[in-house]
Amino acid sequence: MLRTITQFFVLLATLFIGNSIAGFFRLSFPGSIIGMFLLLFLLRTGLVKINWVSTAANLHLKHMAVLFIPAIIGVFFRLDLLEGLGWKLILILAISCLLSLFGVGFAAEFYEKLTKGRRK
Repeated sequence: MLRTITQFFVLLATLFIGNSIAGFFRLSFPGSIIGMFLLLFLLRTGLVKINWVSTAANLHLKHMAVLFIPAIIGVFFRLDLLEGLGWKLILILAISCLLSLFGVGFAAEFYEKLTKGRRK
């Protein structure tokens, strides 16, 4: 239990630093994304070991769907904002799904090639 709490603090520290960077430099880029890139950098350089954050990260991933429920309910209460956007909305959703699918596919192939090169 203490280990998981410590791991949450590591994740929260990167989030806090990312938000601080975004606020200090008045960036229009979200601080949470900067914090994720910071965490990626720390993991890739070995300054933070994966086992220092893995339990807390897996717990977040396991319960991620619950975090989206308030946003989805908010959209249902404001469906009047979406009136008249039917086909445009469907087209945008289809394009974004396809782009996400291709992006994940290319990233997986790139990762596979990268790890194959290291194994040899």
